[in-house]
Amino acid sequence: MMLVQLAVIAIFAVANVHLADRPADVVLVAPDGSSTFMNRAVAGDELIHAIQRTKGQPTDLEVVHATRQFLGLFLGVNSSTIDSTWPAALEMMDPGLAAKLQREYAEQKVLETWKAAQLRTSLSVESVALMERTDSLLHVRATATRTRSDLVTGKSPTTENLNADLVLAIGARTVQTPSGLTVRDIAVKAGQETVAIDAQSDAGTPHHP
Repeated sequence: MMLVQLAVIAIFAVANVHLADRPADVVLVAPDGSSTFMNRAVAGDELIHAIQRTKGQPTDLEVVHATRQFLGLFLGVNSSTIDSTWPAALEMMDPGLAAKLQREYAEQKVLETWKAAQLRTSLSVESVALMERTDSLLHVRATATRTRSDLVTGKSPTTENLNADLVLAIGARTVQTPSGLTVRDIAVKAGQETVAIDAQSDAGTPHHP
């Protein structure tokens, strides 16, 4: 038994020497669906081969995690953090969609309007469902509840129900995009809005999905 164990260790040691020069393409998926790159030199051949058999196809957990993460950045807009959350949302988009929204937002001065509005947002994603799946695209439908209020006092809250349809593109897994998922398109429909009794704000909510 000891000789067998030593032989296995020796085989992995030789394999790791050769794998160390290769680019990392092993992705570990956590229970919450988040993805992390792992250097190939750390993983054994058996793990690598198992991953390669399904390489490029995200798990259901990854789909849910990516959808929740994107919606939080895209729909949970705060006046105080939009300078960091908006670029992060753009990074999760397909280049075509990112360029389109950047252009439209610049023309309409959406970011400037949001900063001036001094609003904070609380977003609760209630459900994420995979409606359709192909080798390259996913159709995901999500529901969420969003509450907006004064940035400083938290007063004048308004709550609305949101329905979002997303098209996710399946691409190569990279360090920047471990799941390989990018948002190709998104459509958001707002349902019934509830306004608190003390809502007295004169400023309208900036235009943003």
